[in-house]
Amino acid sequence: MERKSFGIGLLLGAAIGAGTALLLAPASGDDTRRVLSKKARRFANRGSERAEELWEDADRSAREFTRHGMKRGRQAADRARNMIGR
Repeated sequence: MERKSFGIGLLLGAAIGAGTALLLAPASGDDTRRVLSKKARRFANRGSERAEELWEDADRSAREFTRHGMKRGRQAADRARNMIGR
């Protein structure tokens, strides 16, 4: 929960800072829009790259969890067979 609150505060602070910067910017509107557009594309690309990394991490974790579960299941089945075979 603390991470979520921190993230929300960080985004809110960034939005307020960006708004203030726009109001106080010495560049013309066209220049500012061009810069913002470029930065927005860069930010979106980084966001999609990060989302892809998170997806890969989740997939890797799920596969590991599945392998671990399968191994424990086989061990339990082997123990049960050994108990029945006695």
